[in-house]
Amino acid sequence: MNKLLGLITFILLVNFTFAQTVEFQVDMGVAASKGQFTVGDEVKIAGNFNSWNNGADVMTDLDGDTVYTITKTFNVGDTLYFKYIKRADNWENDPNREYIVPSGNSTYFAYWNNDDQYAVPDSIDVTFSCNMEFEIVSNRFNPSTDTLSVRGSFNSWGASDLLSQSLTDPNVYEGTYRIYTYEGETFNYKYAYFGPNGTTWENDPNKTYMITADDMNFGAAFIARTFNDATLSTVTNFPVTIKFTVNMAGAISAINLLPFPSIDDVRLCGANAPLQWPAGGWPNADSIRTIKLYDNGTNGDVTAGDNIWSRDVTFPQYSPLRIQYKYGANWGLASNGGGNDNENGVGADHFIDFTTDLVSATVENVFGTMGTHTLVNVVTDVRDLQSGIPATYELSQNYPNPFNPSTQIRFAIPEAGNVSIRVFNTLGQEVATLVSDYRNAGNYEVDFHASNLSSGIYFYTITANNFTQTNKMMMLK
Repeated sequence: MNKLLGLITFILLVNFTFAQTVEFQVDMGVAASKGQFTVGDEVKIAGNFNSWNNGADVMTDLDGDTVYTITKTFNVGDTLYFKYIKRADNWENDPNREYIVPSGNSTYFAYWNNDDQYAVPDSIDVTFSCNMEFEIVSNRFNPSTDTLSVRGSFNSWGASDLLSQSLTDPNVYEGTYRIYTYEGETFNYKYAYFGPNGTTWENDPNKTYMITADDMNFGAAFIARTFNDATLSTVTNFPVTIKFTVNMAGAISAINLLPFPSIDDVRLCGANAPLQWPAGGWPNADSIRTIKLYDNGTNGDVTAGDNIWSRDVTFPQYSPLRIQYKYGANWGLASNGGGNDNENGVGADHFIDFTTDLVSATVENVFGTMGTHTLVNVVTDVRDLQSGIPATYELSQNYPNPFNPSTQIRFAIPEAGNVSIRVFNTLGQEVATLVSDYRNAGNYEVDFHASNLSSGIYFYTITANNFTQTNKMMMLK
């Protein structure tokens, strides 16, 4: 009899110690007062205890006080991660909630999104003002053909809210819209423009604005900034020429996970002009949005037939400092492995970072190896020495010479015109472009960074109007 009583006591003790109930309570009253929730809509809970199943645990509000509840059983010490969900699939913001189950039955109470500040929502006029000067002067945005819109959480990210050119400043586009909001609300938004080449969005992350008490009191808010928040410190101050190179040796299709039988075509796509993204699925017809790379010793390719495909691409002045891009192999061919977006999965891209004074550089990629890459053969600002107008053309000897890994080259042009300075190895293969743009008459200096080149003799050639000159320099490591 004593043994039986002891066993019952032990079972009761184990149940008391390890099996405890938690009543989850979420107050939806604040959300309802702000127009974020309609009483009667479904409220659910999902977490690591139900495999994050949206719909497995539906909460109830039997007394109509907008506090929705559900009771579940756990073991003492369990660590719970979870979120509340309203309507079909509207989850709370990050981060996940966390709760460690204590001994004894307990209650977990919270407000939806931890917002316990009641507010009376109202409609106010919000004016968006976007300065497009950098986009216009870089020829990315054409006022005669392109339209600019503001898209955000307040209009379901649609393109219906178009901005119009200001009457006082043709670089500024403005629009005023009636938004139902409240003090303290933070909404997400971006500007995007649409033209013959498709839609161009601002870079990530989303932009945010919090409604203030003054906004609500005045019944109006004014939001002014440049597209992509660009300033001279956040964009390139010169056109930038990048030699894109991608090693295709042993390349594998990300679609069927098999090696390509041969590499007959390589394309470059991306987010920043002149790069473009194709439409979803990268259809064959969107080849016009791609840039073709070469392995025949032309168009910036150094060595023909080495399976390193290349192309010189010039980004316009005032380009953003972070460039996003991706390659595609055998575009439109049966050998592409089942699709043109075949380098890696959706959302896996390459990135390179510019500096404001960058003029040219090379990026060396391997097909399928994504992430941020370091630029080599970097050439920065071509400096005007402000020493008057020279009488003759001249290409000076680099200094220092020999050099490791950087040197400076001076040149003089007595007439304005297009100027190019290119570097070649002893085989006549171009290894770097130092200058490739229009220059006024004057004396200039340019830096050449050659950390990725091997020791040896190199030649640099200037071409300006009808003048050409070649000098020799030596790299010693």
